[in-house]
Amino acid sequence: MAAYTRSNPTAVALGTLQSTLQLKIFKCVLSGGGGATARDAATMSLLTDEIGTTGALMQGKANGLELAFIGDGHALDVDAVATRLGRIVGAGSLTSSGVWTFTATGTLTVTNPSTFIGLQS
Repeated sequence: MAAYTRSNPTAVALGTLQSTLQLKIFKCVLSGGGGATARDAATMSLLTDEIGTTGALMQGKANGLELAFIGDGHALDVDAVATRLGRIVGAGSLTSSGVWTFTATGTLTVTNPSTFIGLQS
């Protein structure tokens, strides 16, 4: 069997995400109505197309209000994702770390869950 070196963390711990590459998990949640309305398959594809250049393994939740993906940790952070996706969903601005607030009310909140389990809601 080939040698394997863990880089983050160096020891296995239950409930801790193991990382060997510069990848991050992103969870994007629309809430509050107004500009933050549910996406259908066609409008969700606009978001996945935008993030697809630096993301992979994307999935929109069936309710149309959430998108989760694994992306390039060098190219992306929560502010970049919130801004890129927020501009597609509707007019607004980045109002705090990872939060795009729509002019027509509502928010898009982007986080980096620390576990795969953190993607479940």
